[in-house]
Amino acid sequence: MKVIKEREKSKLLLGLNYLDKRIKLGDPDKRHLLNLEKGFIGEELFDSAVKQYLNGEALVLNDLLIESKGTTFQIDSLVVTSDTIYLYEIKNYKGNFQMNSGQLYYTSGQEITNPLIQLNRTRELLRQLLKELESRLKIEANVVFINDSFTLYNAKIEDPFIFPTQLKEHFKELSSRSRGLKKDHHYLARKLVSFHKDDLPYQKQLPFYNLEDFTKGVSCFHCGSFDLIVTQRSCYCKSCYKQMSIEDLVTESVKELKFLFPNQKLTTSFVDEWCGSSVNYRKIRKILQNDFMVSGTTSGTYYE
Repeated sequence: MKVIKEREKSKLLLGLNYLDKRIKLGDPDKRHLLNLEKGFIGEELFDSAVKQYLNGEALVLNDLLIESKGTTFQIDSLVVTSDTIYLYEIKNYKGNFQMNSGQLYYTSGQEITNPLIQLNRTRELLRQLLKELESRLKIEANVVFINDSFTLYNAKIEDPFIFPTQLKEHFKELSSRSRGLKKDHHYLARKLVSFHKDDLPYQKQLPFYNLEDFTKGVSCFHCGSFDLIVTQRSCYCKSCYKQMSIEDLVTESVKELKFLFPNQKLTTSFVDEWCGSSVNYRKIRKILQNDFMVSGTTSGTYYE
């Protein structure tokens, strides 16, 4: 098994995490953040199962955002084997659910979107793309309910659902069926990755914010806490007890700043303000000089 494309946090999730740490998010944005985090945790659980149980020859592609003929569709995970492409829609649902006349409900009666709708759309769009690429591999599509606290009542045996207790056996069977991969399989995997697009412009998806609204200071990049003890060379988080170097601390703060304010010139004063003047000014300037290219005149120096 070889992972061709690793999974990464979406820019929207990163942005909402950055904002949540420094401003008070409204309830809708907070719920959106929690849902994105829950989904990403579920996808990571799936990835762990793949690495643990998928031992045969296969190519794994995670988190693809594919645009084809003006249509964009998201794929949580693909596994390319000798004769089949396995498509997975991953859901990190928790609690008790029931199927009723093709609809998915909480047992309390609240209806939610049936993931089979998304799965069928994605499978059809992938089928069309494979046809264009002249691939004869068949597609097997499944919804994976990854959370071991999930229970679904009234599901039919023919429903393309994989439950947590079935993952191990599923990947073992997949491994046993897959034969040697050829150059065509690797070419197809690379071609699919080439169709991947970066996230939609995340700035348009984030809530409006101003620099003045933010809590200033350096924060722990492990837990997000601002309760740090900062010395000349390192800092210590009083919340999670992690120790970090000043270089790493400033570098993470700069990454956060550039993400949230990509059009603003990166200057020593700007970074110092963002860090709440909690790190020596000359230390910040030295780190910027080491990590970025210097531009501008002496009085207007900035970093790119």
